[in-house]
Amino acid sequence: MISVLHTESSMNLGGQELRILAEMEGLAGLGYRSALAARPGSRILREALGMGLAAYPVTMRGSIDPAAVYGFMRIMRAEGAQILNAHGSKDGWGAGIAARMLGLRVVRSRHIANPIRSHMMGRLVYGALCDRVVTTSDSIRQGMVDRGVEPGKIISVPTGVDTERFNPDVAKGTFRTGLGIGADRPLVGMVSVIRGDKGPDVFVRAAELVIAKVPDAVFVLVGDGWMREELAEMVSASPCKASIIVAGYRRDIPSVLADLDIMALPARIPEGVPQAVLQAHAMKVPVVASEVGGINEVAISGKTALTVPSGDHAALAEAIRDMLSDKARAASLAEAGYRLVMERYTFTGMLERMDGIYKDVLGIR
Repeated sequence: MISVLHTESSMNLGGQELRILAEMEGLAGLGYRSALAARPGSRILREALGMGLAAYPVTMRGSIDPAAVYGFMRIMRAEGAQILNAHGSKDGWGAGIAARMLGLRVVRSRHIANPIRSHMMGRLVYGALCDRVVTTSDSIRQGMVDRGVEPGKIISVPTGVDTERFNPDVAKGTFRTGLGIGADRPLVGMVSVIRGDKGPDVFVRAAELVIAKVPDAVFVLVGDGWMREELAEMVSASPCKASIIVAGYRRDIPSVLADLDIMALPARIPEGVPQAVLQAHAMKVPVVASEVGGINEVAISGKTALTVPSGDHAALAEAIRDMLSDKARAASLAEAGYRLVMERYTFTGMLERMDGIYKDVLGIR
């Protein structure tokens, strides 16, 4: 059995954190023992414990916190860890140092597209402190190469979709019924962590323009995050507030997607390959998204989705109206998105690739 310790310093529960949990659970079937070290009170820690996964709280006061280094070492010994997979910034340093002190192999995951620091300390965490770097998109990988990280040690492994859970045969109607939305009304959704870089305010402004011309359309934001309260206030002040719903965090995402006519992701900045787009593709839901790095690897303009410039709510509204009015084109793009997922982005394929990386760093053939 291979033992992997995952570390995460984020307090949120978005795509990055859900991928960690899914990998931990999924690799158990391939003979892995996985554990998590995360900050006390974090949502990922609570979620892991609720799933019955091995999970430990570690206070992380900064990037290099001696108490955190000791805490990571204690957990590594208790778990008999052979590999560290560090996912966040604060934990990457402390856990990386702890792993090196104990002679563990280190994988450093990079889920975000923000440029890494180019000074010596920034290069060290992706250099001597790790054996492999796993990115969640090709664009993130290229950005790291451009910043001086050795190309040969970086591997892009986008998050895969569980196609048994996300599939076109998911029963329709339950999400709409719960919200009191009739089956005849166009429903456009955004499924995301609610924070500024994801562009939820862009989604609301686009909704207002669409509703002005398609009065029976309904827009729904599904997710939670630091910007949720601000968005709720924005919606309450909107002249279209009756047709824009802030639904909050939900676990029944397949049921949500099954009832959407369009899924939109108006992110402002590049990111990893987004799970929301892949999940929509897997369920043959038409997608409109920003044309930025990571997203445009799967929301391919004119092939699997309609894409618009980031931050442009008018362009987003126009693309949504085009999708609503041309159902044949929308269905064709959705079908192409489905084929893309089945060929390149399944959850099983992701697990197989991570299994190969872990065995490679351990020298197992």
